[in-house]
Amino acid sequence: MTKTRIANLISDGLNPLAAGLIILGLVASEAAGSAVEALKWFIAVTGLCFVPPLLIAVYLVRTGRMDALFSNRRHQRHRIYVVGLFFNVLGIFILTWLNAPQLLTAALIAGLASIVSFAFINLWWKISVHASTVAALVTVLHLLYGAWAVPSLSLIPLMGWARVHLGQHTAAQVAIGSALSSLIVLIIFTRYGGI
Repeated sequence: MTKTRIANLISDGLNPLAAGLIILGLVASEAAGSAVEALKWFIAVTGLCFVPPLLIAVYLVRTGRMDALFSNRRHQRHRIYVVGLFFNVLGIFILTWLNAPQLLTAALIAGLASIVSFAFINLWWKISVHASTVAALVTVLHLLYGAWAVPSLSLIPLMGWARVHLGQHTAAQVAIGSALSSLIVLIIFTRYGGI
């Protein structure tokens, strides 16, 4: 297997959508009182915050307005950032109205802060969303499970290598995306997540 094939497997296997759903699953299972409640919150947030932007991204790809679901062209990312922002804010309001677990709402607030930060940076410079979501996942794992999550630290440089090897990002874009995302998760979860 070539290095490029391995890099593609890493990038595709832990793409931003997959990493985001893993984060959501971890947070829902940690915050809920039972497996049924965790599943309920997971389905609700997936339906509110993940499915609509994904469907819109698929539509944009099929109509030629975006090259791929995880477009690497900086100017094509703006639409998805706006769509993600809208559905994330909607999700926060609905979860607050439904009295969702605090940790789950904190996860959406961290997602919102990331979207706003990355959309702003994206006006001038491309940041690695793949690397940032993996770093967010690793940070969530460490906040929830402590020392048990230490092996997950290897995912950050692994994704960074994959994105740089594929020529999708520079080392700086990967490093800043990872650091910013980890910082956002750390601040929001400790401030609003009850951790």
